[in-house]
Amino acid sequence: MPPPLLLVEDDSDLRDALVEILLAEGHTVVATGNGHEALTWLGGHPPPALLLVDMWTPRNDCWRLLDALLREPHLRDVPVVAISSSEERHPAIREVLSKPFDREALLSGVRRFVPPLH
Repeated sequence: MPPPLLLVEDDSDLRDALVEILLAEGHTVVATGNGHEALTWLGGHPPPALLLVDMWTPRNDCWRLLDALLREPHLRDVPVVAISSSEERHPAIREVLSKPFDREALLSGVRRFVPPLH
């Protein structure tokens, strides 16, 4: 089984909708509400296939999450797609998915790094 996608999104309705879309594509998805939860998950699991991260969670801890990815050799190559309403710059970010986005934009961004499973 391929590694899961790790989603970091604080808006529970949007998080649920994104999980549903990604599951329908055949992906396994782990969803967290902030960067701290994602770091905790990463500490106990193999690297995900992709990290989809809303950069502006209430605690703004996703910047620390991205810094941690670069510090950890086994996580350094995890592709990161940032979800943001502005252009984000961080060495870990491979692509920015601009809000608002639709289903096809999301899937297109994911497919650039992880092949569809159906």
